[in-house]
Amino acid sequence: MQNNNIKFLKIAHQLAKSKSSKTFPSPTVGCVIVNNKKIVAKGVTGIGGRPHAEEIALKYYNKSMKNSKLYVTLEPCFHKSRNGSCAKQIINSNIKEVFIASKDPDLRTHGRTINLFKRNKIKTTVGLTKELTEDQNKFFFYSVKHKLPFVKVKMAISKDFKIAKKNYESKWISNYLSRQYGHKLRYNSQAILTTAKTIIHDNPKLTVRLKNKKTIYKNIIVIDKNLKIPLNSKILVKNKKRKVFIFTNKNNKKAKELDKLGCKIIFLKIKKHDFNLKEVLKKIYKLNITNLLVEAGGIFFSNLFKANLVNELHLFRSEKKIGINGKDFLYNISFTKIQNQEKQRKNFKKDLYQYFYLR
Repeated sequence: MQNNNIKFLKIAHQLAKSKSSKTFPSPTVGCVIVNNKKIVAKGVTGIGGRPHAEEIALKYYNKSMKNSKLYVTLEPCFHKSRNGSCAKQIINSNIKEVFIASKDPDLRTHGRTINLFKRNKIKTTVGLTKELTEDQNKFFFYSVKHKLPFVKVKMAISKDFKIAKKNYESKWISNYLSRQYGHKLRYNSQAILTTAKTIIHDNPKLTVRLKNKKTIYKNIIVIDKNLKIPLNSKILVKNKKRKVFIFTNKNNKKAKELDKLGCKIIFLKIKKHDFNLKEVLKKIYKLNITNLLVEAGGIFFSNLFKANLVNELHLFRSEKKIGINGKDFLYNISFTKIQNQEKQRKNFKKDLYQYFYLR
């Protein structure tokens, strides 16, 4: 019997997976309603987080059916929504049994819906396939708990742990396959965080370019305390599909020019010669950004890592060597400290891909 319940929950997880990266800042949730061991309705979170998966499934569900079961990957919302909470909608639907993979970490719901179901004599089982929900929505669980975005870092390094030559040459350390993987990382992120230094030396577009798909524009956040970003940078081309946020300490003529280009300027005080990175991330979280990819240099990554603000590191190590005068991957951090966090390896032909889950 339990195998059937797990089977239907896994179908709900597959539905949720189909909307990965499209529901930010909300989690992606899947829901199926089953009657006599057959799926009679299903739903998945809408783009941007609305409508909820349960709302969609219930829309196609015939309330006259008896003894139906609802399977959902995350605890249905308890708080108010446009059509009333999902919890209330389920109670009004004549559903007699509910299977919830994981509790919602949001305190507006956490455990409250489960208790409400039990008070209304709806048999409720919680925890089957919990790990699938938490893995699929790890950014959501982390951001709700810490009030910070989930931070991923992508870096390509040489065999001798350098990111570029001293003059910032050696742009393509990685190969085609690893660059495609990098674009998938961008696609599965809500925004990209970088620095003015990276913009000045690389002038990247920071777009998502996947095979057979249109170019996708993610929101960009730039750390630029002295406002050195060139006005002709590729990321500053006016585009209604993306927003550019710039953190700076300067309120000058250039700030006004950037504002005219459509950038959102966020002024922040400098502490000990630089920004407090945790404070920066808190402000990013308040922008409703919960899943962040960092594409910057070794100094910025090292500062994030030392501040304990990196959740995942996606590292590509090439067979190429740059030499002693190259730009370092890490500054004042032991590489073995990161190596010990290694979870898996994949071979991208001549690139060694290493994924580290740091938190």
